[in-house]
Amino acid sequence: MSWTAGGDWMCSACQHQNFKKREMCQRCGYPKYGGPDPATYICNATKVLAGDWYCTAMNCQAHNYASRSSCYSCGALKNDHAAGGYGGNAYGSDGSADPPGWKTGDWVCTRFGCGVHNYACRMECFKCRTPRDQYSGGY
Repeated sequence: MSWTAGGDWMCSACQHQNFKKREMCQRCGYPKYGGPDPATYICNATKVLAGDWYCTAMNCQAHNYASRSSCYSCGALKNDHAAGGYGGNAYGSDGSADPPGWKTGDWVCTRFGCGVHNYACRMECFKCRTPRDQYSGGY
């Protein structure tokens, strides 16, 4: 770990600059003091959940949570190609295109700023209570 002005510190595992008050790296969770060997620490093991998306703006490729309507890194708005975060990639060993954790009929809330994953049995969004759109029949 290296220190910067004012007591801020740089993570040994991912080189992210953290504020002095943080006891763990904001980006990867590596502890400020001690911890496993930084060379073998998996710093970018973020779990992609259903509805998460990757920014497609100018090589940004930041992983964004489903609830975000714009990229946390560059501010670009989520677009149709990034919606769901899975683009044209196929998932599953059986070649299914369903994102991990999804079942047939699951849907994404279409309300601006919400965009959460809902199970097929729900008639309204569990987060914002917006009624299910007749066109969001699932993936």
